[in-house]
Amino acid sequence: MPTIEIISLDSARLDLNQVDFSAAIIVENKLISHRGLFYDLLLTQNGIIIHIGNPDMKQDIEAGFYAGKIIDWQFEDTDLEEKIKGLKSNEDNCYINQDFIFRFKVEYQGDIRRIMQSAIDSSPTNTIYFLTDYQFGPEKATIQTVDSLKMFWEQHDRDGLAWNSLYKIKEK
Repeated sequence: MPTIEIISLDSARLDLNQVDFSAAIIVENKLISHRGLFYDLLLTQNGIIIHIGNPDMKQDIEAGFYAGKIIDWQFEDTDLEEKIKGLKSNEDNCYINQDFIFRFKVEYQGDIRRIMQSAIDSSPTNTIYFLTDYQFGPEKATIQTVDSLKMFWEQHDRDGLAWNSLYKIKEK
């Protein structure tokens, strides 16, 4: 069950209303991810976190919250065979290293774009983090810097986005 979260760095307030989105959202002013992959990094930051979830989770945000239904699982990683060479994926390591990249379903891309733009606009430094945490993703987490929201979406559309990654996006 993948976690997708967006952080508006140093933002004190973010005006997002659940009724404006098809995907479920939870907005919190304490930077605690629903998973622990980037826990230590987030402890050193301030801002607002937006958790993105499946549309059917809008009414029950207290239960498990994840984003599997907004992911295009049909998107194929053309380099998957090369990526998994020499990597273990079995019961002993909880089946990590099975999936490396993803795209959002087309019908949720507008929601994600609007949330990310709002997060950038609310950040005094115009900086956001976009993070993913997926138990079947790569064993090693990565941090990537992207120069703009436009470039982020170009990467999404061209190559897909990496699981278990934090993307730092700063608009100039």
